Amino acid sequence: MRHTLFIIHCSLSILLAALTASSCTESFEDRCRREAREFTEKQCPRLVEKNIILDSMTYVDTPQGFIYHYRVTGELDNPELLTADNLEPIIEGMRQNLRQNLSLRAYKERGLSFTYRYLSDSTGEPFVDTTFGPEDYQ
Repeated sequence: MRHTLFIIHCSLSILLAALTASSCTESFEDRCRREAREFTEKQCPRLVEKNIILDSMTYVDTPQGFIYHYRVTGELDNPELLTADNLEPIIEGMRQNLRQNLSLRAYKERGLSFTYRYLSDSTGEPFVDTTFGPEDYQ
């Protein structure tokens, strides 16, 4: 699962980097907002792994950064499986992937945050809602 999350994160990062070069007249914040909206329109919903769907990506002003919205379905949609103890290695893997991801360099240099939000498909309740700020990836 960590390997798949890494691949997804890399593909999202590459798309964001490609979109970053697309406009010179809009503000950084407006560009981030547009890029997130365009990514969502073109790429979502997307099955990223069995029982995990990327529903959207959004940009927020406070804390300034991106939120990746995932939905957990099927057999993974089980609070007994996705406990804090079981999720800790996955969250640490996300942190390491973010540290090593060069395609997010422009965003990291600006100190943006990156939030990963995994919600239960059946209840809408969060399994994981973790945010990484500059202190986590620098």
